[in-house]
Amino acid sequence: MNVIHPTAVIDEKAKMGDGNYIGPYCYIGPEVDLGSNNRLEGYVSVGTAAEHRDYFREAPGNVKIGSGNIIREFVTINGGTSGTTTIGDRNTLLRGSHLGHDVVVANDCNFSCNVLVGGHSIIEEGANLGLSAVIHQHRVVGAYAMVGMNSAVTKNILPFVVAFGSPCLPQKINRVGLLRSGLNEGEIQVFESWYQRLAGIYDHLPILNHSYQRFLESYETRKSELLKILGR
Repeated sequence: MNVIHPTAVIDEKAKMGDGNYIGPYCYIGPEVDLGSNNRLEGYVSVGTAAEHRDYFREAPGNVKIGSGNIIREFVTINGGTSGTTTIGDRNTLLRGSHLGHDVVVANDCNFSCNVLVGGHSIIEEGANLGLSAVIHQHRVVGAYAMVGMNSAVTKNILPFVVAFGSPCLPQKINRVGLLRSGLNEGEIQVFESWYQRLAGIYDHLPILNHSYQRFLESYETRKSELLKILGR
């Protein structure tokens, strides 16, 4: 059973699983597919038209949200344009964060307060975005990366790194994030060695001798997909 506050507005065309909490004054649009056991606090807006000059007066596009997500007050999630705005499972979006049109978020990501993610960007598994980080449209933030607060992400962010600044640049391996993902200290040394081999050259990534190599391969695939959207 879903718990829906009487002031919430849910379009009759929206789809919803079970065990969701929809708080006061939330809005869920017609093309939203919401999974189960999500918690939306007050004033969350999901599935409005894209914040794009060509779509302001168009019908809102698709949004698909998985299960077990925490979405706090005043979060906005726009509908897609050429695709579907997609959020996986067990993500946390804190107060005032924004996901633009066609954004794709994997699983187990964390968005701190006031994080802004531009259209068509991709946030991969376990990524952590600090307070007021801003992600330029058409960018990839790799798996288990940590983006520091107030950072301006103008280029793709590698998996597994701590990155910060304006422009945001990799600084070191995200040891805390990797340990939280279930790795041990011995495994972390493999990532440290991989990072040293990068030597500041981020377009030709060395092989990571670990099962997390799959996240590097996903990162490269996602970059290629975005280049196609941009026509490059």
